[in-house]
Amino acid sequence: MSSIEISYTWNQETFLKASQAAYNHEMKHSPKRFLGWVFIAMTQFGVVAAMKKGAVGLLVISTFLVIYWYVFRWKVRQLLLLRKFETSQTKDQEFHIRADDEGLHMEKTTITWERIHHIVSVEVGFLIYTDETFLFFPAYAFANEEDKNSFAVMAKAHAAFYTKE
Repeated sequence: MSSIEISYTWNQETFLKASQAAYNHEMKHSPKRFLGWVFIAMTQFGVVAAMKKGAVGLLVISTFLVIYWYVFRWKVRQLLLLRKFETSQTKDQEFHIRADDEGLHMEKTTITWERIHHIVSVEVGFLIYTDETFLFFPAYAFANEEDKNSFAVMAKAHAAFYTKE
C-alpha cells in the first residue's frame, strides 16, 4: 500500500473538535455516562418531593444539575480547554504526517503501528491512541475522500484495535 499524506494546522477549531470527539468517545465507554441517568432520577424525585411535601429546594437543585449536565457541561469544559490551548506549545502549529505500512512519520518521529493500540474513526476525523500520546487527524487533513478511506483501511490492517463510531 502506498503512503498517505496528512496535513493540518492545530488551531483552536481543530483542538475543540478533537477534544469533543475524544470526550464523547470516552464518555460513551465510561461508567460516568450513567451520571446523566442519576440526574434525571434526581429531577424526578425532586418533582415528586415538591408535589407531595413542598420541597422546592430539592426540585431547584436537581433541575440545576440536569440543566448543567445537558446544556452547560460542554460549555464549561470548552472554556477550560481553551485556556489550556492558549498556552500550548503546539498552538497553530502545522502538522505534516505520512502514513504507510511502517507507521506514522512526522518530522523527527515515527510512531510504528505496534505502538498504536486504538484508532477510532469519528465523523470529524480519527482519534489515535498510543501509550504516550493522543493524536487527532481531522477529516479535512486528507487530500481527498479516497485518501481518508485508504487511511481507514490501513488503520484496520495495522492497528491493534480499530472502531468506527
